[in-house]
Amino acid sequence: MSTLKSSSTDLTLNADGVGNDIIFQSNAGEVGKLTAEGVLTATSFVGSAATLTGLAGEVTGTAGANTIAANVVDEANLKVSNSPTNGYVLTAQSGASGGLTWAADSTTDSTKLPLAGGTMTGHILHGDNIHAKFGAGNDLDIYHNGSHSYIKDTGTGNLVLTASASVKIDANNGDNMAEFTEDGAVSLFHNNVKKFETTANGVTVTGTAIATTDTDATNTGSVTLDFATNQNFVLTLTGNVTLANPSTEQVGQSGFIAFIQDSTGSRTVALGTDYETPAAAGLTLTSTASATDLVPYLVVASNRILLGAPQLAFA
Repeated sequence: MSTLKSSSTDLTLNADGVGNDIIFQSNAGEVGKLTAEGVLTATSFVGSAATLTGLAGEVTGTAGANTIAANVVDEANLKVSNSPTNGYVLTAQSGASGGLTWAADSTTDSTKLPLAGGTMTGHILHGDNIHAKFGAGNDLDIYHNGSHSYIKDTGTGNLVLTASASVKIDANNGDNMAEFTEDGAVSLFHNNVKKFETTANGVTVTGTAIATTDTDATNTGSVTLDFATNQNFVLTLTGNVTLANPSTEQVGQSGFIAFIQDSTGSRTVALGTDYETPAAAGLTLTSTASATDLVPYLVVASNRILLGAPQLAFA
């Protein structure tokens, strides 16, 4: 092994003349190994750097762009100066130029909303089927599917709407549909006209309230009236009938029962123990074929349905 040393601070090798090179090679004519201790400075390097090893420290240059192969400089040793504005971050440049550039941090950029929250000065636009979800379990879901708009509460609690005065539901054209007033009335509208309103004493209905009526053209044997579904009953008697005790009546419920004789006539109606008549006289109906009799009723207690005197032979 041959060693070239200098007792001074620097060792300078010069190749005088243009085109002259300094070549390090072994006796066999092969390129030898150059080991440098300290700083080795060269104005240029010609050839492949693929086999260069042991390049520790910083990569510097005096002018132009210096390219570093991928994955050769780790984060701890990557230093970028250029005196950026305090708080700026490195971002990728767009376009063909590539590279990195300094830019404002989006978390402090006044044109962007930080994750910690802030004040919006513009609209948030959601396209069709883009959901706005709230809650750790996405319990509240608001979206438009292109045809309809949805507000879904899928959590374990309630969907609560509160207001300091009233909650209103209006049509897109401004018509009133429903209004819920604090400590006051609940109002329902039809075609922007109030039809139903709660009051301190009950309700006010503007117009006609039509209760559900059961119209049954075939009745014979034991018949049980469904008071939960119907208010009034129109029964055509095709045989003798017994009104069985119901289980669906509500105290305070009232209405009527119309009995119509079929083409044969003389059909009778017997009563279960829940039905009561004046003086326990039972019901005596018109026996004429196709005759119509009307009996009013009122539920005064569970298992007590009072029947009024029949109004006979409507014609």
